[in-house]
Amino acid sequence: MNKVAAPKDIRDTEFKKAMREKGTYIEGGDIHTATDDTERALADSESGIYQRDHALVEIVVSTKENKSGIKRSDSQPIISPVKASTIREKATKLHTYFKYDQRIKDYKKVDCPRDVAITLLERASWPNIPYLRNVLSAPTVTDDGNIIDTHGYNDETEIYLYFHKWEKVNKKKLKKEDAVKARQLLEDLVSEFPFIDEAALSAWMAALLTALVRWQLPSSPFFGIDAPVMGSGKTLLATIISYLISAEPPAVITQPPDENELNKLLHTLLMSGDPLILMDNAEHPVSGQALNIMATSQIYRARILGESRTSTVSTAVTVIVTGNNLTIKGDLSTRFLISRLDPGVENPEQRTFKRENILKFALENRQSLVNAGLIIMKAYIDSGKPDVGLKPFGRFEQWDDLIRFPLVWSGAADPCDTRKRVETSDPEREQLGELLDAWATLYQDKEVLVANMIHDATSADDEAKELLRDALLVIAADGTKINSRRLGRRISKWESRVCDGLRITRGGLIHKVQSWKLESINGGYGGYGGLGGFIPTNARKSQMGNNNSGAKETPVTPITPHKKIKAKLAKACDGLKHMSVDVLISKLSEDDLKDIQSGNITDEEISNWAKHFDDELGKDTKGDTP
Repeated sequence: MNKVAAPKDIRDTEFKKAMREKGTYIEGGDIHTATDDTERALADSESGIYQRDHALVEIVVSTKENKSGIKRSDSQPIISPVKASTIREKATKLHTYFKYDQRIKDYKKVDCPRDVAITLLERASWPNIPYLRNVLSAPTVTDDGNIIDTHGYNDETEIYLYFHKWEKVNKKKLKKEDAVKARQLLEDLVSEFPFIDEAALSAWMAALLTALVRWQLPSSPFFGIDAPVMGSGKTLLATIISYLISAEPPAVITQPPDENELNKLLHTLLMSGDPLILMDNAEHPVSGQALNIMATSQIYRARILGESRTSTVSTAVTVIVTGNNLTIKGDLSTRFLISRLDPGVENPEQRTFKRENILKFALENRQSLVNAGLIIMKAYIDSGKPDVGLKPFGRFEQWDDLIRFPLVWSGAADPCDTRKRVETSDPEREQLGELLDAWATLYQDKEVLVANMIHDATSADDEAKELLRDALLVIAADGTKINSRRLGRRISKWESRVCDGLRITRGGLIHKVQSWKLESINGGYGGYGGLGGFIPTNARKSQMGNNNSGAKETPVTPITPHKKIKAKLAKACDGLKHMSVDVLISKLSEDDLKDIQSGNITDEEISNWAKHFDDELGKDTKGDTP
């Protein structure tokens, strides 16, 4: 038994001081001191104890698959909360604890007390314990071009590299030709996949580069891989990225049936620090507040399963979603880049390839392929981050600097060129577009109540109101009726969202009820590019008639306006080749003329109308010329 000399009085201050030089003296009323000593002992790098997201954690190797709906490799390093038993074991190994034994009238060594371990775990902060951002299984590069490629914990970046031997990356100053060769190497890896265009290929490379440096980015877009038919290689492309960054398959989830289930899955994965999440074969439109938050926020907050408290975790993970004709819905469509494949054959799974086992090839050449991704980013940084002439991808500016701009600089297409297809295939955007089209036709830029819209839509005594009814039923149907609350919530959600140059904004209160109106962003609508925000009523009716193939257009009866209004119209027509006052009057409704008289429509707006209609008449005249 290890003993130390017993003092005449165990409260002897000098004795306590001497004991603390050898270890921790355990006695009642001093648990805070014992806990402080334990924390300092565990701050040693050999302990493997870190702090992350307000909890003490350690790095472990996953040994279970299909846990909580997550399929994960059984050799993937993940981050796991530390248990009190682990604290006791590691603290006892690294530190010495003494306790006075009345039976032998002496001191002896003891294990770290359980109450000390629990107290340490439940503290709000640990100033001596190193912070762990993430565990990486491949080298990485910082935003200043510094390559991190040494196994173990890195104090500067607060990341842990989980590998032993790696082909060293050239740390000298790199040039553009180095980046070009590196990009070509990555393109060759996936050259047999049927990407529909260069942008789709670039989006895949962007996903790979993102996964290598996601730990340091405050936000990042999500990535999709889709095709018109199964067997095109969607899941395989995502798995290649996972094999390159971790030498393991990705953590896979299926699309959950509801938002609550998705919250649970995402929270579990984020707590574990998985570098890549693959939602495989999504069969329904992808949407949800949880994914929106993950894409643009640095933290994600959710309730811990089985407990009443919440947990805050980092969102530093790369997300890939696969599916046939993948649809991204709502606000999430502005946060996605999609690599689309199209094999152009009936049975793509029967195709043959030069590389029979591309996953094996990727693993065998993993180090050179990962280094290629790092070289593209480092060479761009070493060259002073040259301007590539691209507009920023809002909310993802740092991702632009480290991923998108280096790729384009190296000769790749802009991965953000895939965004247009994502947004145009968004069913929510389509619904909004139909609503705005019907809204502008009936109300122009006037303030309107939800109740009035429903009344007009249900009366449906003309084509414009029928269009409005159809649009409202799609977004707020309650059986065969239109639910006013549901419609109000949807309009409120879409407030200020721009679609086809228009957006919904709040009007004033009418009888203490909120009204809404349309606002033009680009000064026009539906081809009337300079009409100051809306189309004159009669012009819109004429446009609707022109869209009906074979339908006869009803002549518009000219309205006799006030002399002052005629003078304004004459001034607007002055100098125009085809436009006259009477023709311009025929394009306007009685309400338009009232707005002109009241001053709600400016002389500049009237002039823009006149010029536009003059151009249209000029085109018609040319078309009639034999």
